[in-house]
Amino acid sequence: MSKFDLYQNSDKRCNSYAGAYRINNLTFVFFIIPLFFSFKATAQKAEPIKSDRGEVVTIHSGILNEDRRILIYTPKDTANPEKKYPVIYVLETDNHFAQMVEYAKYLSRQDVSVIPPLIVVGITNTDRSRDLTPSHSIVDYSGKPDTTAHAPYKNSGGNEHFLQFIQKELMPYVNSNYKTQPYRIFAGHSFGALTTINCLINYPDMFDAYIAVSPSFWWDQKFLLKLADKKLKAGSTLSKTLFFADGNEDSSSPGSPFHTAVLKFDSLLKKRNIKGLDFEYMPYPSESHMTVPIKAYYDGLRFIYHQWQLPPVSDEKINPEIIIDHYKGLSQRFGYPILPDEAYINNLAQWLVKNPETLNNGIKLLEMNTINYPSSSRAFAALGAAYALKGEKQKAIASYKKASELNPTSNQIKSLIQELQQ
Repeated sequence: MSKFDLYQNSDKRCNSYAGAYRINNLTFVFFIIPLFFSFKATAQKAEPIKSDRGEVVTIHSGILNEDRRILIYTPKDTANPEKKYPVIYVLETDNHFAQMVEYAKYLSRQDVSVIPPLIVVGITNTDRSRDLTPSHSIVDYSGKPDTTAHAPYKNSGGNEHFLQFIQKELMPYVNSNYKTQPYRIFAGHSFGALTTINCLINYPDMFDAYIAVSPSFWWDQKFLLKLADKKLKAGSTLSKTLFFADGNEDSSSPGSPFHTAVLKFDSLLKKRNIKGLDFEYMPYPSESHMTVPIKAYYDGLRFIYHQWQLPPVSDEKINPEIIIDHYKGLSQRFGYPILPDEAYINNLAQWLVKNPETLNNGIKLLEMNTINYPSSSRAFAALGAAYALKGEKQKAIASYKKASELNPTSNQIKSLIQELQQ
């Protein structure tokens, strides 16, 4: 049995890295970021298990004929509770959900701001080899069939039903219960990456972007690689984003089927020149099958959102027109209206108004914020402070009064108005 079979053939081994993969005789413990959930069974109608990092819900799948536990993290924006977010669906949740949550939180922070805040949905395993394989096969990584009663792949080939569950049951649940934008990302590792590629080929419209880390193209005599060769026609159109990667899988065996198959998939995409497909393949030769997700999921998010960050502009030249044009481009790329983030623009403007030479630029950005967020007391209060700093007392009073109307319980704003009126 190869080291890949140790990883692939059972949920129990997949969830326990000590039995899944060893590197230089040192067990690699993935939980550098702790899991934040207690996986207790919950009835479908019971309240979700909640924590400060998300919640665990249980929904019943008629398609799969079983209960499925789903982990869901939602960003917190107390100033804008109605804000909607793109969603990333993550497979192999027991291993990668916490990692994806931390990446999403950090990369969307106001002082980083290279991706938008994301809702993270993690799908737990019940029968991994059943759900995450596109065809039925009892042949293992080494090419040997297993016909025993306890063969690890005897239930394989259920990917079709699993994708139907996601599309027809899980997505409607998420869209009904959370504030979602119409942009979805699908991420998976190993068999999970096989699933994401299978979805891209057969049901591309389910998601807008795909991250596939170390896809197991070796499965069933390269079943999915052959399917890609058949269905991804030269010159066809597929307006999607794809990031895929692999590590040093079976590096001790030159020409191993794992890495060779991934290279063939990359070559196929390049030769077919598929219109609209924005893709990148990234090899990580110094990473193993089990460490590569740490780098690849980060790079995958950065690739999908590589245009998100506002391009460098000097303090003296920054203005609303530059920002508006940038976000218009983002709206076109991602397919839904995207406004400049209120808090990000406010922080930028606060920096500008400290300098007399860029004070007017800061005020213009704050004025833009009040147009984009007319119900935000914070936006009008910040503009009032900037007007006061410039000495435009009447404009400051008017802005503070608007802020007070939106937040009548704020004694601080009322005091500022009184000070200016004296």
